[in-house]
Amino acid sequence: MKAPKPEVSNVSSKQASSASVTRQLLAVEKLSQALTQRVGSFYEQGIDLKYIESSNLDSKILMQTKINQHSGATRELILQKQRLDELIQPHQQQSRVILDDILHLLIDKKNSRRHFEIILGTILLNYPIDKSDAKFSNRIEISKSLKPMYQSALMSLLLDSILKDGYQFKSHYLLDLLSDYKLEQIKIQESKEKEVRNRKQVSQNPALTELQQIFIEIIYLKEMGLYSPKSLEILERTGENNLLDMNNRRELLLQSKRCAQQFHHYGVGVLEVSAVLPVDSTYRSRSFYNKKFNIEEKQQIQKQELEKKQQEKDKAERIAQMKQATRFTFIKEQMDPKADSGSEIEQLLKVCRVYSSFILSVKTTVDKELHIKAYEMMLKQAQAGELNQYFTEKLLAMMGRFPIGSGIYFIEMRRHAHENGSVDKSVVVGLNPFDADEPIVRRVTTNYRYKLAVTTGTVSKAYNLYFAGARSVEIFSEKLQKRFRTQYKVEDGDMHYSFRANDAFRTLAISDKKLW
Repeated sequence: MKAPKPEVSNVSSKQASSASVTRQLLAVEKLSQALTQRVGSFYEQGIDLKYIESSNLDSKILMQTKINQHSGATRELILQKQRLDELIQPHQQQSRVILDDILHLLIDKKNSRRHFEIILGTILLNYPIDKSDAKFSNRIEISKSLKPMYQSALMSLLLDSILKDGYQFKSHYLLDLLSDYKLEQIKIQESKEKEVRNRKQVSQNPALTELQQIFIEIIYLKEMGLYSPKSLEILERTGENNLLDMNNRRELLLQSKRCAQQFHHYGVGVLEVSAVLPVDSTYRSRSFYNKKFNIEEKQQIQKQELEKKQQEKDKAERIAQMKQATRFTFIKEQMDPKADSGSEIEQLLKVCRVYSSFILSVKTTVDKELHIKAYEMMLKQAQAGELNQYFTEKLLAMMGRFPIGSGIYFIEMRRHAHENGSVDKSVVVGLNPFDADEPIVRRVTTNYRYKLAVTTGTVSKAYNLYFAGARSVEIFSEKLQKRFRTQYKVEDGDMHYSFRANDAFRTLAISDKKLW
């Protein structure tokens, strides 16, 4: 019995550079660290208390103004509010700028599905899982930076998938946001068909981009709740590797939700409308300019035109501000600790959060195949009602059993003349496999440390050593087993039929060479 050759795919290794994605992720990591510092200063400066005090002064100023708006008491209250706002507003603006930079780095109108695939694969390849890895002892800190990035890419892909599947949100806000999604999708598809020959990049649906940014903002804001002093105090109670018992876990979850809500409401605030598109001037015929006006008539026309433009600009600003205020209110509802845990938004977030915890595990006991076992474990959780079944099935169908960035061993016989064949390595490089058990891969060439084959293909389940069926004596002969043990000697004598990232692949992932 011979293994089929990998099918040639149109996916090219020249599509994107892992190095550029790595630089992008490093930039997001630095911004994330800056945002966590803002959380610390938020509580140190008591911005939340100052915000509440400033809000209370509004009602006092209103009452005092009714009595005597020119009194010394009125002026003193106004000065108090001004002093508080001078502390609050710069803090909010700086935090908002950092958060917006994160959103626009991770989610851009030009981001393609392939872009998010590369993010997922690069993160998995760079996450330390071997105890011999120099970074292994710091994986908790590394996980803090990588998890929200991984969730962001995962969520972006999942949103795209469910919308194309025809899913409709129950939220009125999201329904309104996506009202033109189908129309825009048709336009984008037509643009792709026209531009495919010119190889120009077509921007994705603007409604999808905005939706992705909203969900990523929620992910990062919820993550910030873990960096409040009270949350950190709970984490300090724990033992090895900050693994929490159930009581502390529940307390941390509740506390982090409260602090995330406070930081969002008082420390970040509504996105400011910094720029509005210029209003086009009205078209005028030549005859208009040829007419003779006296100075007063010209001045009157100019004044009317300026007033009209200003009114149009003010209207555009008001609409933009209303949209941002509505967006803020929607996110505020999701940040509420008392919000329904069974809501579609929370269920969607939970599916991505749980999957990411399998991929970037910080458990004391290392299971190098946990990222593969996530597929079966999440299916069982969905069947038990612990996870939303539709969202879970869509995510797992997208990722397959073997997440992008995974490594698998498979038996290859056609490429070698000898009768016993050989065991080859491959790295999973694509999403949405036709069969969840048959991943889209790129073969590692004979130079096992640095090179990958140019073309992609699929590995049949019958020859994938992860599955017991492929390890039968008929296929996985004794000679081949012996050669496998010799060639792929595993630390501590443990035998694995798949592999996680190692130094060679990690070096490749962050180098100038194109992995994807």
